[in-house]
Amino acid sequence: MRRASSLLLTLAALALPCAGCGSSAGSSPPPTLPVKGKVTYNGRPLIQGTVTFVPDRGPEANGNIQPDGSYSLTTRKDGDGAVAGVHQVAVDGATGKGASFRVPPKFRNVSSSKIEMEVKDGTTDYDINLK
Repeated sequence: MRRASSLLLTLAALALPCAGCGSSAGSSPPPTLPVKGKVTYNGRPLIQGTVTFVPDRGPEANGNIQPDGSYSLTTRKDGDGAVAGVHQVAVDGATGKGASFRVPPKFRNVSSSKIEMEVKDGTTDYDINLK
């Protein structure tokens, strides 16, 4: 009996230094997936502005709207995309010659835009059609 408890103590002592070994939740950043698309308002492409994807968990991703309405998101490195999962989306941009028209304020905030996108493996194009 004494030998068994001695063996258990030895095993426990050997295992103790490894407690906390390995990866812990949040120790490495979540991977990103490519996200690109086109942003339109009432069928017309926005010619400038920004797109923001805010996930339920993890870092947000942002991208600049190009003159043709296209965008590509960045989380950590230029063009790396967004983390997988459901995102609330905000768009702040303008359309028309000389960017004379700006999108309505409701689209500029993730809590009021009511735009939701699910970023998932195998999909890269996420067009945003504002109305």
